[in-house]
Amino acid sequence: MKSVLLSIILTFYCLISYGQDKPFEHLDFIIGQWAGTGTGFGNNTSAIESEFRYVRDSSFIEVRNESRFEPTDENPEGEHHIDHGFISFDKSRKLIVFRQFSIEGYVNQYILNNTLSDEVTMVFETELIENFVQGGKAR
Repeated sequence: MKSVLLSIILTFYCLISYGQDKPFEHLDFIIGQWAGTGTGFGNNTSAIESEFRYVRDSSFIEVRNESRFEPTDENPEGEHHIDHGFISFDKSRKLIVFRQFSIEGYVNQYILNNTLSDEVTMVFETELIENFVQGGKAR
């Protein structure tokens, strides 16, 4: 009887553990290299290249972004933005967290807003920002 009970408990524990081993499963579609355009920083247009890949035994998703903003009257040379970051799963809060480190010295910590996200759109909102305008927000 004890061995049957122990087997049931171990099986249940393994199933729970397996379910928590894949917190990024619904983010698999972002893995790879991407290119596109964007707007921001005063509505300047930019060419964007991004790469998302699993690292550290799939415990994290590494994020690399490069944006080249077109020249404007205010900035005739244009701008080159680079940031690197990691997406992790905060087990205690059961949240997807994205930490982004930019070449300008900003550090953003975003959380995935599940209420505003769906199968094709992920909405990350800043939770913390370092070295930026006090009270600044990003999405």
